[in-house]
Amino acid sequence: MVRVSHVLEARVLGDGDWIAATEICQLCRIDLDAMMELAALGVVEPRETVPGEWQVQAKALPRLRVVGRLMQDLGVNVSGAALAVELIEARRELEGRIRALERLVGDY
Repeated sequence: MVRVSHVLEARVLGDGDWIAATEICQLCRIDLDAMMELAALGVVEPRETVPGEWQVQAKALPRLRVVGRLMQDLGVNVSGAALAVELIEARRELEGRIRALERLVGDY
């Protein structure tokens, strides 16, 4: 009988943490060319630590996962996914503002 065990390691990432772009690409199902295009569109702001090795802020991971899902699951191109994620985030922000205003109005 063969037993296979896997050791998983987890770490909470904060705003100051950076992840290698190649790892982000694997996690989000995005190829490196798409990541470069997303950087050109301003969706992510990578930094280059060593020539040819990009890092992306860990806080961009949720946004890039949405981009990856749009591209892989729905066949949306990079530009369309970038626009969609911007619109999704704008909608969430506006919904938050509406809830805050409703709380203010409800207090009167």
